[in-house]
Amino acid sequence: MTSTATTPSSCSSSACATTPANDTVASVRPRYAVSSADGSYLVRVELPGVAKNDVSIDFDKSVLTIKGARKSSVPDTWKALHRELHEQGYVLRLKLNTPVDEDKLSAQLADGVLNLTLPLREAAKPRRIEVS
Repeated sequence: MTSTATTPSSCSSSACATTPANDTVASVRPRYAVSSADGSYLVRVELPGVAKNDVSIDFDKSVLTIKGARKSSVPDTWKALHRELHEQGYVLRLKLNTPVDEDKLSAQLADGVLNLTLPLREAAKPRRIEVS
């Protein structure tokens, strides 16, 4: 995604690279899409297997940070015979180049997809000026 005055830009590749979220779970950048309509950005982030309680969203100085963790759902008393599903951490940082209304941000998580609505500030919304 390119960085322009009207669209959010992805973080640098070094900041989004795989980094440990804690001592045991590695984090990766999740797949995401950004669209714009009706004076808002919509950010859709794929967080498969992540529960609502395991997602955190922070907004600080025009940087949106989304973190999530998929935790093991197998009881500790069970013996693993085969495992391709592991605990997984997700971290996504987006720098927003257009001011958004921080008090009206909203988020919903359903079916492994996080939907964030970021309304633009009134001053940032495009407007038409009539020529007289």
